[in-house]
Amino acid sequence: MGVGFLHGVLPQGLSRSYFSSPQKIQILTTDEIFFPTELREELEEELHVKFSVTVTRDWDAILANTVASPGVDLIFLPSFWAQTLARQGLLADIAGHRKELQQRVSSDFLGTQSQEGFYFLPFYWMKTGITTPNNEPFTDFLKNKKETILFLLADEDLLLKHFQLWKEQGVLDLVNQKKILTRQLDQMNQRKDFKEAFEGPLLEDSKDSSLPQLSALLIWGAAIPTTSSNKDLVLEVLDTLTAAEHQEKILLKTPFNSTFTIVTGNEIPLQRRAEFIRNLQLKETLIFEKKDQEAKNKLKNDFNFIL
Repeated sequence: MGVGFLHGVLPQGLSRSYFSSPQKIQILTTDEIFFPTELREELEEELHVKFSVTVTRDWDAILANTVASPGVDLIFLPSFWAQTLARQGLLADIAGHRKELQQRVSSDFLGTQSQEGFYFLPFYWMKTGITTPNNEPFTDFLKNKKETILFLLADEDLLLKHFQLWKEQGVLDLVNQKKILTRQLDQMNQRKDFKEAFEGPLLEDSKDSSLPQLSALLIWGAAIPTTSSNKDLVLEVLDTLTAAEHQEKILLKTPFNSTFTIVTGNEIPLQRRAEFIRNLQLKETLIFEKKDQEAKNKLKNDFNFIL
């Protein structure tokens, strides 16, 4: 098991000669925060592997690298992107090779998985919402001409859904009067004193009922393409990476919450754990089940918004 290595014991599956050159693992990630440089360097030293990491949110690039043979070995991505790839038969069944990885995940995050396989290993979840400068209702913020900036997450599917709903709700003209900026997930921990409206993690359910579906449930994790030539080695990496010791160490460096039942350390607040999702109301929460492969074009053509 990968956990043993953290205590100075070489796992059975990683008993490769340390005099040989490290095997290279090709990784794609939609956001740097899922596999940052510090973490990859630590794992390279522990597991005697070499990671080649490309950060891209270009769906076509991810699809092309997943279809290619041999393709990339591991992808970190949103759950609904993975579901779209899985429906096309492009992802390997993780549980078929390593059942214990699936068993580490809370059952609350397994409901969207196909009963015929386990193609996506969820790591993190977040319920998002839009916080206004004075905690005023979102419609009041839109009408307030003194407040001009709205920060939204740089996710084309979420952005598109926002714009489509705001058009249906009759507030799109007010939204267009604001200066809309986007920020990446790894920017969410960099600034604590927002004086503008911004989209970010909700620590509790919003009491703002002025507009429904302002919140979204987002889940991120890992998938292995069927074309990967290093599946066994990638599974060892995931085994080590999802161990409680690793996850509890890196979780608080992110804005996310854990999907793993094993992440229960004293330093992990209750609202950052997997079971906390049961305390949240998801009735009017946006939940994405598939990737809209034309999201960027729709944003540009329908709403004149370029991401």
